Amino acid sequence: MLSSDVTVPSSPTCADYAVFSDEPTRASSPPSSPPGFPWEQQTPYQDAPKPLQKPPKTAFSLLGKRKALEAVSDNARLLKKPATTTTKGETKTLTQMQISLGQEVQKRCKTCGMEYVASSAEDRRLHDKYHKQNTEGYDVGKDFVQKARDDSVFAGAESGDSVCAIDCLDKPARKKKAQAVLEIVQRELGAVPIPEKQIWDHKDTESLLEGEPRYTAYMYIRGSKCVGFMLIEKIEEAYSVVEPASTALKRAASADDKGKTALSALKARKQATEEAAARAASQPIQLSQNTRPAKIGISRIWTSPTHRHQNIGITLLDTAVLHHAQRAEQSEQKLRRDDSTTQAADAVVLDEHLKPVGKLRGKDDVAFSQPTEAGARLARRWFGKLYGWTVYVD
Repeated sequence: MLSSDVTVPSSPTCADYAVFSDEPTRASSPPSSPPGFPWEQQTPYQDAPKPLQKPPKTAFSLLGKRKALEAVSDNARLLKKPATTTTKGETKTLTQMQISLGQEVQKRCKTCGMEYVASSAEDRRLHDKYHKQNTEGYDVGKDFVQKARDDSVFAGAESGDSVCAIDCLDKPARKKKAQAVLEIVQRELGAVPIPEKQIWDHKDTESLLEGEPRYTAYMYIRGSKCVGFMLIEKIEEAYSVVEPASTALKRAASADDKGKTALSALKARKQATEEAAARAASQPIQLSQNTRPAKIGISRIWTSPTHRHQNIGITLLDTAVLHHAQRAEQSEQKLRRDDSTTQAADAVVLDEHLKPVGKLRGKDDVAFSQPTEAGARLARRWFGKLYGWTVYVD
């Protein structure tokens, strides 16, 4: 007998045992799971809660909170370049002309000594022109020697070379070329420029000394280029180069040849001479306190680097002495022709008027103008002695 309190389980529906159906089969408990306990009230069809996961890290979480963007303006034009205020209160816009990528901005040529900007095409062209003139000589033209005066052309050190003398009485075209070479010489020597008017203007009183040119330039021409240059001026006094006391003591101590053979004594003297020349070149030039008369001052002398050690400087010095002697002789002959008085009176006139163009006593009347190290070597070689030659202050 059945009781009314007992609940009869209902028969399963077709959906629970469906084999071919669009809906998945629903089981009484999740697959592969043990039957639940009575106290576990879990719906078999409810998914289990998933554990909480942290949000993934982003670039903004690592770098911090992003700043707020600026307000977008309706005007999309670019801002103006920064301006600087000048001393007068005017604004001046700065413009960047070069991009610095670690490269060398200014470059100094080791041969000619010119500084230029390697990134500038104009600077490179100027350097190439100056470098060629400095190393190979200044081009004066093929007819430069032919157009010179007859009494102003002299033979050079080698066959075919010539030395031309230029002064304030020459034509402007020749003086312009001589001035161009002088500017190259002064830049390389680092000398103080002499005013152009003072050298080449024949109306200027400083360029003439009692009717004669005060300055004379000697240009050594090889082919069509000037490879050597010398500028002289008339002077009246100079200082002698003296030997330092310490050098004199060392030379006297090494000159003792007692107990030596002839060959060993000759070698010792040769070695002492070389050591004395090296000491003289390494020490500064010392001058005497008193002056002595002098007539020719070597203001500037230069030889292009590719033509050095070819006796060009020696030839220029010899030419200046020879030219001065010819001028003195011409002045003497002119005075003798113009003066028809007695021999005694003639001697007085010569003594009075030939003072600026007087004959040289020799190399002792020639002085250098505070020479450089290379100029001092040339002076010692030309004078043939380490000390006793003269220097004047211009």
